[in-house]
Amino acid sequence: MNIQLTDKREQIFLSTLSLIHHYGFHGTPMSMIAKEAKVAVGSIYHYFPSKEDLIIELYWYCKEKLNSEVFCGITADQAFEERFIMVWKRWIRFYQQHIEIFGFLEQFYGSPFYEEVRSNVICQKAERNKLINFIDEGIREKHLKNLNVRIILSIYLGGAISLFRNSLITKEEIQEEEMNQLVEIIWNGVKL
Repeated sequence: MNIQLTDKREQIFLSTLSLIHHYGFHGTPMSMIAKEAKVAVGSIYHYFPSKEDLIIELYWYCKEKLNSEVFCGITADQAFEERFIMVWKRWIRFYQQHIEIFGFLEQFYGSPFYEEVRSNVICQKAERNKLINFIDEGIREKHLKNLNVRIILSIYLGGAISLFRNSLITKEEIQEEEMNQLVEIIWNGVKL
């Protein structure tokens, strides 16, 4: 893809993230996105046939950014427990550094848009949802209990998201010791 086109798509994504963070899905019309991104409304429709398509593509953009940062440098030769803890802590740190993405994903998962991509999340485990693939690996290799992946994900991500959300509400920084204690509780609950 042409660099200029990539930059324009990226600018549209970043502008959309910022606006949705402030105004929500319904309070962010395409005209506002175009103005924020400094592009013509027609340019947005050139890349995305509709606002729904833009939001769904923005979801995949956010997921890919999250996956690439969280799983960067993590290799299969590291002990599974070490990777389990590292990924969990990186998940929280990613959200701390990308509050707009956190807010977008929170809105997205509670919206009808998610229904359109849910089947893709399951079908595209390795390519688009590294976390599901990682948990599958832990179960297959008998590091984790043989539970439904959804159960383990609920415990794993639920703890991270809840801790992060609480820090936003209380405006208190998450302490390293808090992360260590919570991830240890989670690990002890799901390890084989």
